[in-house]
Amino acid sequence: MIMSDLPQDLVDEILSRVPATSLKRLRSTCKRWNALFKDRVFTEKHFHKAPKQSLVFALKYKEPYALEESNAFLVSVSLDAPSPSIEIKLSSKEVGIDDIIHCDGLLLCTMNDRIVVWNPCSGETRLIQTEPYYYLFALGHDNNKLCETTLMCLKFNYELSSDSWRVLDDVTLDWSFEPTCVSLEGNSYWYSSDRKDAFLISFDFRRERLRHLCLPTFQSHGRICLSVVREEKLSVLHKCYNTSKMEVWVTSKIDTEAALWTGSFTVDLHNDFDKVPFRFLIDEEKKVVVCCNVAVTVYSIDKYNAESSSVVSSTVLSWHSLIYSYVPSLVQIQQSRGKRKERN
Repeated sequence: MIMSDLPQDLVDEILSRVPATSLKRLRSTCKRWNALFKDRVFTEKHFHKAPKQSLVFALKYKEPYALEESNAFLVSVSLDAPSPSIEIKLSSKEVGIDDIIHCDGLLLCTMNDRIVVWNPCSGETRLIQTEPYYYLFALGHDNNKLCETTLMCLKFNYELSSDSWRVLDDVTLDWSFEPTCVSLEGNSYWYSSDRKDAFLISFDFRRERLRHLCLPTFQSHGRICLSVVREEKLSVLHKCYNTSKMEVWVTSKIDTEAALWTGSFTVDLHNDFDKVPFRFLIDEEKKVVVCCNVAVTVYSIDKYNAESSSVVSSTVLSWHSLIYSYVPSLVQIQQSRGKRKERN
């Protein structure tokens, strides 16, 4: 029996469990499937049922910190042992990309006075004009309404459906933020601190309010950065300034009022004592920690989720790069309800 002989609802159910990158290759084989992969009901079903493919991307520059002078492009990073590698997979046509924020398969590429929402899997894009003083962005949604993605900038919400910015009157900014944002289950998270404590700030897109969440207790002062594990858990890395120790914590649960942290382990960097990462990713299956400062370095560790781990090997993949977690999806970029502008 071939696929065309099966009932259509069964075909849809089978396809909803196929990884997004595999469905991308099937688009050109059948017009009906191509139309199905653009259907919002199917894309939401596929998002919740298909296996997640956790990939790593890097935003690479020709020269360090030369954002305007360099062409930025995305590369795919393979973490497969024993030889991690890096190669160009997708090239962005934009020049001067400052940062990238990932949310459920969509990438928010920020630039000086504009931003681009991009789905690399489908190729769909959306250009949004901003003001130069808009600098703290987040991309998220009500977790029950995946198709209604919203862009947040400081005290403003940009509704993709209405093509307009809206002021958030109930949001007060009482803390300073690290500009790096991560997204999990539709909500956005930043690291923040005051004179006494370090903590997390979360923006709840459904309630449209900021939340204050506790971090794990660290033994000494150091660099703190955030990441997401397989779109399922939030993780935090703490690198002590005066030792070679690096702590990694993972959440077991995040609710409306608190984050519960478990899965703590420590990695001794030994020879990389002076390297203080400002971005990181972890892969639980391959037992690697990917850190980014001046170079992107893959640390293979002997055991994961143990009290203490040692570095088995380290490989420098690239220089002058920023790394990001990316999970391909068929999630569509919401267009305005009015007449779409040609540039979008």
